[in-house]
Amino acid sequence: MQISLLGSGSRGNSTLMKYNNSAFLIDAGLSGKQITERLSTHKIRPTDLSGIILTHEHIDHIRSAGTLARKWNLPIWTNRGTMDNGKKFLERIPKYIEIQVGEPFPICGLKAEPFTVPHDAADPFGLIFTSENGYRIGLATDMGFATRLANKKLEGLQGIVLEFNHDSQMLLNGQYPWTVKQRIKGKLGHLNNYDAGILLNKIDNQELEWVVCAHISKENNSDSLIMTNVNEALKQKSNQNTKLKTKICIASQEKPTELLGFI
Repeated sequence: MQISLLGSGSRGNSTLMKYNNSAFLIDAGLSGKQITERLSTHKIRPTDLSGIILTHEHIDHIRSAGTLARKWNLPIWTNRGTMDNGKKFLERIPKYIEIQVGEPFPICGLKAEPFTVPHDAADPFGLIFTSENGYRIGLATDMGFATRLANKKLEGLQGIVLEFNHDSQMLLNGQYPWTVKQRIKGKLGHLNNYDAGILLNKIDNQELEWVVCAHISKENNSDSLIMTNVNEALKQKSNQNTKLKTKICIASQEKPTELLGFI
């Protein structure tokens, strides 16, 4: 099982998941052209895809989902709330597979477990993927705060994609209108660096191999601030477990990450 964030940020999010001879997308918030080009960096063509999972209906997650689904005859896995609220982008898709948040579903040989996250969308969710050999990857972005459920679900992973959206002081001192600042830092907004670091430190991941810091604000964050929080969280863990050596990757809006996971 391998994963690459094709692009991550407020201007578009899409993630490639590979397992054995299968591949699928989690969200399609980049343009269809961008997704096609970035898939090619991993030698994947749109015709190789088995479908798209949509985590919620915001445009930076579903922008090209309908276009790709219609053009390449791809099924879409999501819940009814996302379908109903994203229908402008999802009209005439060839196949819709309805899922329920909280209920696992199979996809391309993997077990997918959607769990609720606090965000200002109809029925948003994070995901845990488990392979047949027990390798586990978690994705948790677009959440205003770290819930007890997220703490529980994100334990025991080998890899995690975690939101480090903004630095609180940069956001408050920045140029955004006050209403936008309130939305971002609110309970249904986005996770800040400090809280993401606390979450990373609290979850019990003794076998954590890698962390991808994702959905990063270009205006209200920096790589150095993110690394300070991640390193502090992992430093405390390494003091408890001398064998723990975790790779840190910072996702970009402009280019895909390397493939991370287990071959």
